Amino acid sequence: MALPKDRRVRGKTELHGLYGGAQRFGNFNMHHLVPSTRDGETNEFNLFPYRIKPHRAYHALFLNMTIWEVWEALEKIYEEIFNTDKERINRQWLSVCPTEQEGLEIQIQRVYGVEFLQEKWISAFGGEDVKQARKFLENMMLFIIFGSYMADTDALFDNGNLTEFFEEYPAGEDRLKAFNVCFGESADWHTIKVRISKLLK
Repeated sequence: MALPKDRRVRGKTELHGLYGGAQRFGNFNMHHLVPSTRDGETNEFNLFPYRIKPHRAYHALFLNMTIWEVWEALEKIYEEIFNTDKERINRQWLSVCPTEQEGLEIQIQRVYGVEFLQEKWISAFGGEDVKQARKFLENMMLFIIFGSYMADTDALFDNGNLTEFFEEYPAGEDRLKAFNVCFGESADWHTIKVRISKLLK
């Protein structure tokens, strides 16, 4: 798949078509990394092609938490779900979610079986390991950084494309934060390529 020639910021409909042609994504929903209910934009730098069942599981765990809130609390949430003697718990980590949205407060207070939450975690992240979950979130962050370039990752290994891309789309706050998480503050092209390869395996 060739990258689009006109590099404007793409919306949800265009991305469905673009990612739909890449076999590795399968059947997916477009997931807002910063939810639209939390002022997240509906464009290529905030949308991740998430397989349908894992996407539902992710929201069962995190409702409308931002990717940054999930990232910061990931180990704590893991401990609450997998290292507890209780059979049922409420999702205390959801206290970061604003409750102005209708019905959200009731959802936050709801108590769930631990086994149910464990199943949702495994579905959302493809396994129980917290390191695997962290790697999955970093994979999501690649979409914050590169947007629709993720439809053809071969293009990311061309220094010219990367240079042109970063000149045309300088990093805002979220993209800079994602870049630092994935690659470190002073990454060179080689480091970026190696890290992308590891995250996509």
